[in-house]
Amino acid sequence: MKEIYMDFKNKYVLILGLARSGSAAAIKLSNLGAHVTISDIKPRETFENTDVLESKGIKLVFEGHPLTLLDNCDLLVLSPGIPSDIEIVTEAKKRNIPVISELELGYRFAASPIIAITGTNGKTTTTTLIGEILKNDGKRVAVAGNIGTPLVSEVEKTLENDYLVVEVSSFQLENILYFKPKISIILNITEDHLNRHKTFENYVNIKARIFENQTEEDYTILNYDDAVVRELARYAKSDVWFFSRKDVVRHGACIENDMIVIKNKGKTYPIAKVDEIGIKGSHNLENALAAACSTYLANSKVSSIAKTLKSFRGIEHRLEFVAEINGIKFINDSKATNPDAAQKAIEAVDGPIILIAGGYDKKSDYTDFVKSFDGKVKKLILIGETADAIENAAIKQGFLNVEKVNSLKEAVMCGYRAASCEDTVLLSPACASWDMFANFEERGRLFKEAVNSLKK
Repeated sequence: MKEIYMDFKNKYVLILGLARSGSAAAIKLSNLGAHVTISDIKPRETFENTDVLESKGIKLVFEGHPLTLLDNCDLLVLSPGIPSDIEIVTEAKKRNIPVISELELGYRFAASPIIAITGTNGKTTTTTLIGEILKNDGKRVAVAGNIGTPLVSEVEKTLENDYLVVEVSSFQLENILYFKPKISIILNITEDHLNRHKTFENYVNIKARIFENQTEEDYTILNYDDAVVRELARYAKSDVWFFSRKDVVRHGACIENDMIVIKNKGKTYPIAKVDEIGIKGSHNLENALAAACSTYLANSKVSSIAKTLKSFRGIEHRLEFVAEINGIKFINDSKATNPDAAQKAIEAVDGPIILIAGGYDKKSDYTDFVKSFDGKVKKLILIGETADAIENAAIKQGFLNVEKVNSLKEAVMCGYRAASCEDTVLLSPACASWDMFANFEERGRLFKEAVNSLKK
């Protein structure tokens, strides 16, 4: 780590994006003696922490990214939500100003080995599960990254023999330089964020950056059942392990006789029966396999892995049971921010389903999403920017029971009225939340509030 560490004292650092990552990076760098400026396109009144930042001598610029901010700039740090192709970033690269992500910045302070998890879907569940297994095995652990806590905020909480478990998005991987986890995991790759990455090939290549700096002393864990992910093995310089719920792998995690097992050097280590796993659904079985494989490589006891897989019940906003009212179940899957994630939710939930979907437009194709209804979805209720696009996809597939409404609260009421006893009202938007909500957490919270108001 020492050879890539940068002395930040008296350096002029510009951070784009005043959200959690930007604020955390600014405080860290300011404490190290850097002259820090944060720029955001939103107005000052949008943010609550401005006084704290300015009290530390951090300069704040709102409602734009003027190019004059690059004058005397030694380093540009991008928050995950900032695209790499905006004018100020392009100009910084022309001026040979280093551009890095907050993930890269945090890595430079990390003393602990990192387990990094990426993929289109399942990242947060797998990251959380890995952290729980390691904790139950008696290890000191910090969980950070795209899961909600910036890496730069957590690096000092772990020591050399501890673990950092880091959820990593494609946005964060775009601008790494030296980021090198001890164990990297790619869960799956399906079309997502094409409004930002432009092509699926670009998206795949960015996801693969998670292992680009690894060496033969490190591990890469790939989903054998995902053809796109499996093919990435040829580019890894690290020791590649696989997980699979369909095939028996030579070394990695798989299913044998309805049992999750670890395969290593010709030996088989039974972990737990598939029907004992606390999180349900085929997608969650893949998450459990990835978690078991990674924590085995992190020297966790098989008993600790098994115990946690059986007791772990999932995360908030991902297939979260909210309530049952007059025999109608309500499930919050607000974290399904792309069509593939919503398809997995439909597969996991017992029908019949009243589905609430729609949101921010990421230029996704909804054809396969509608096809996945497969007789289970009785009615589709749509909100947000993508309501028309999803409705058109539904009509083309012959699904006509569609209703568009103006708010999430109205969608919940509409779903309740349309449902019968033993139906499930499922919020699984297949879209991001940014058109109507601050984030998917707010969307999920408001869904739960609307459901609970029905009880009254």
